[in-house]
Amino acid sequence: MFYLLFALFFALFLVAGYFTPLEITSTGAALAIAFIIANLYMYFKNKNKKSRD
Repeated sequence: MFYLLFALFFALFLVAGYFTPLEITSTGAALAIAFIIANLYMYFKNKNKKSRD
C-alpha cells in the first residue's frame, strides 16, 4: 500500500510542478516519473507475491 502512496506523492509533485510557479526541472520531472513507475512496479510485484503465498 505504501508503494501507491509514494507513487501518488510523486504524481502530485509533477502536477504541482507543471501548474504552479514551482520551477520543476527536466531532471526532477524525469526522476519523478521514474519513481512513479518504480513504485507501481514494486506494488504489483508485491501483490503478485502475496497472492502466490
